[in-house]
Amino acid sequence: MAVQVKICGITTAKDYLTCCDAGARWIGMVYYPGSPRHLDIGGLAQIACVADTVSAPAPLRVLLSVNLLGDDIVPLIEAARPDMLQLHGAETPADVAAIKRRFGLPIIKAVAVETADDLKDCHHWEGLADCLLFDAKVTAGAMPGGTGHSFDWSLLAGYRGSLDWMLAGGLTSQTLATAVKTSGAQALDVSSGVESAPGVKDPNQICAFIRAAQLI
Repeated sequence: MAVQVKICGITTAKDYLTCCDAGARWIGMVYYPGSPRHLDIGGLAQIACVADTVSAPAPLRVLLSVNLLGDDIVPLIEAARPDMLQLHGAETPADVAAIKRRFGLPIIKAVAVETADDLKDCHHWEGLADCLLFDAKVTAGAMPGGTGHSFDWSLLAGYRGSLDWMLAGGLTSQTLATAVKTSGAQALDVSSGVESAPGVKDPNQICAFIRAAQLI
């Protein structure tokens, strides 16, 4: 089976259509003020409306938020109408359980990785999250993702958790083959690695990345 790709941080309807044509499995819409990929309510709704016009198969829409709980997520879900939620902050297992119970959507939980110790508590997400996303740990106060930083992919080579997982961080069409071979990943999440500038997706790079993943 070809490695599946999530293009995260799209900001325009054109980005969405490019991902459709290229064969992305998922697209990510970021709600995080301060990020160059941040979409406000209107931006989320615009992409959702365009996505509704696309015939299947189409990428699953993933709404990414950071440390938003309860009522704070409601207007985002109403606008984006996502297929999945991605929680990319310091949400606790109790937070994830409450979100899953309230909204009933599949959840991707981001796990920040720097050393093998960061993988030891992944079992806490079993039965709560539907998928884990392993991304590079960043310094306090920095953006939680989309920075282009990577971690030691070999840390995942022996990972044996029960949940599906994706690899993120420092991926490009040139590095993804090594990342897959080293980590064993079967799903990749890319954001800055397919951009011409922060928050500006490059159609050629999106197509090149997905094509390279399909050839593994």
